[in-house]
Amino acid sequence: MLKKSILKAALVMIVSLAMIIPASAAVTKMSTPKIITSNPQPANRDIIFQDSFETYDDWLIAFPPWTCIDVDGSPTCGHTGFNWPHEGEPYAFIIFNPDTTTPPSTEPAMAPHTGDKEAMAINDNNAGYISDDWLITPQLAGNFGAVSFWAHSYSSQYNLERIAVGVSTTDTDPASFTIISPDPYITVPLDWTNYSFDISSYAGQNIYIGIHYESVDSWMLFVDDFLVLGGAADTTPPVTTIKLEGDLVGGVYTSDVKVTLSATDDNSGVNYTMYKVDGGSWITYPAAPFMVTGNGNHTVTYYSVDVAGNKETEQSKSFTIQYPIDITIKSGLGISATIKNTGAANLTNVSWTIALDGKLIFVGKNKPGTIGSLAVGDSVTVKDFVIGFGKTGIKVTAGGVEKTGTGTVLLFFVVGVA
Repeated sequence: MLKKSILKAALVMIVSLAMIIPASAAVTKMSTPKIITSNPQPANRDIIFQDSFETYDDWLIAFPPWTCIDVDGSPTCGHTGFNWPHEGEPYAFIIFNPDTTTPPSTEPAMAPHTGDKEAMAINDNNAGYISDDWLITPQLAGNFGAVSFWAHSYSSQYNLERIAVGVSTTDTDPASFTIISPDPYITVPLDWTNYSFDISSYAGQNIYIGIHYESVDSWMLFVDDFLVLGGAADTTPPVTTIKLEGDLVGGVYTSDVKVTLSATDDNSGVNYTMYKVDGGSWITYPAAPFMVTGNGNHTVTYYSVDVAGNKETEQSKSFTIQYPIDITIKSGLGISATIKNTGAANLTNVSWTIALDGKLIFVGKNKPGTIGSLAVGDSVTVKDFVIGFGKTGIKVTAGGVEKTGTGTVLLFFVVGVA
């Protein structure tokens, strides 16, 4: 990762030498926000305002109907690996397109949540690197329900980004906004994160909604898929169901298991679903089934969140996989393994591997193969020719089943397998 600290230091030196070139006038080309559905939307709630920043020209720092207010007026930091128009100039937010930086960026951390563009704010280059910038919607009217948007911090090399969300019933003066997000600010993580706030108390009023960028010694904040929904506030979380598919015999799966998650929400709509397997890390469900493999007991934990921010109570489903295969490791001239079908159905295309991890194994460290067919009750012996010396670990896998042991290699022979 190229460091912004180099650019910070360079800019500070320029300021200290009073050699800053005045920023060019901001481009003020008018553009109409494009209505793009980035998440499943409810059929019974109106979309009052929505913008994914797709239709604006790249690199605008003024893009009506949004109001961008640079309270501190300080020069901005940049990136030593990429350049873009207005880099280093004072601005609040900019229409950022990673495809048109110089050179074009392929960094996942710069990719928009949807589409090609996003709104970006960058840390100000002043004493303490303190930012004070606003991104404010046009004046909105309606039967408000919730405001929602996605945001993430570019990097944790410095501090993560800080934001607050406010509503004004009068004008776009930052002093007119009432903060509706948690005190003192939201710390924005590295992953794209959805933020949603109930604004039903403002129903029937004319309002502005603002995102206050107030980071200290950070780098870049990205915002995308801004949405204002009408209707009554949604306080009911989604409901997620799980479907398991595989070969089930007596309550035990004898094959890999395909897991499908389906979520519904009658109000604001489902925003996203998360899951984890066997206590691992949380993963965003990709709207497609995933596979669980391996002998033993497994647990899938999952939940969904709606557009209004309601989180479902974590659910879980446990099941057992026991592949219908038994493996016996034998010593002798090389290593052999007997693979037996102990299940109730014929097996086909059973992949197997014999692997040795001894330090002095010259031939036979890893041998793979496939058994074309294995009828119920039948067994097949597979072999691995070995040349080497000394103790070794032995691992045989077949059809998802693993069997391990140890032995001693004496030139062509393996003895003392246990």
